[in-house]
Amino acid sequence: MSVFIFILVAYLVQGLTASTVEVRPVSAEHSGTFLGNRKYRAHHAIDRNWRSKVMTSYGGDNLGTWLRLDLGGEFCVEYVEIWHYLHITNYRSTFTCSEGAENCGSCEGYCGKKTPLTVTVYSSGDESGDEEQGCRRGDTVQVRSHQAHMLSFHEVKVYAKLDD
Repeated sequence: MSVFIFILVAYLVQGLTASTVEVRPVSAEHSGTFLGNRKYRAHHAIDRNWRSKVMTSYGGDNLGTWLRLDLGGEFCVEYVEIWHYLHITNYRSTFTCSEGAENCGSCEGYCGKKTPLTVTVYSSGDESGDEEQGCRRGDTVQVRSHQAHMLSFHEVKVYAKLDD
């Protein structure tokens, strides 16, 4: 019983509720690696190593610069945390994914002030994403800069509703 209480308290301290879980993406890709350097590859956004980082090249493609995460299954994503490449916790952005919105547009924190970001959740082959109450359903999360600025993150974390 005490182990359960400890785990519940840990979730609440992190800002999670009993009905929200962190989803660990199975893979990541991006529009291009900065200077072709392997230490900036896309998988570093999900490797749980705070000493590594992902950095895209400038320019990207016709979509701008982007980072795409494969969740390994379909989830009802409530919010996405982006830990920008700076060593201060003030540089975390939390994008909330809610019904009625085309993307996860509500943001708290740093929110990419110098590089405006768009965060979307969708299923492979259908970039619209299904909406449910309080979340967006899909198997892919994409972070994009339409201005083709470099994306540089320590980690990207995805949180979803527990399915009933």
